[in-house]
Amino acid sequence: MNTFKKILASFVIAAMSSTAFAVANPSYEDVEAAIDSTLAKVEETKTALDNGADNAKLIDMVTDARQLQKDIANNVLDVKRNQASNVLKKVRTAVQNNELQSAKESLTDAANRYKEIQRLYASTH
Repeated sequence: MNTFKKILASFVIAAMSSTAFAVANPSYEDVEAAIDSTLAKVEETKTALDNGADNAKLIDMVTDARQLQKDIANNVLDVKRNQASNVLKKVRTAVQNNELQSAKESLTDAANRYKEIQRLYASTH
């Protein structure tokens, strides 16, 4: 009987801890909002680059976009989101190295990738 209680207690503890650490799936609206805000920040960064903003501001804006994109939580989109995030890393590196033409091209690529994510997500929901 004592062994049975220990096993039962183990199962109860395991069930409670897995429930406590379970991450709720984000709603359609949450993911859609994350995609929209990320794309808006990428477009804003592109405009700032075109208007000659200083490099420190551009780096902050790219960092903000990379933080926003973390909320695009959807199994179907994860690979595309990671690829787009890598493009944003290239933008940040190019800005740090004062390679503004390369940064501009990468920002255009990133914007196109987030637009594709937006279309993909809209078509599956």
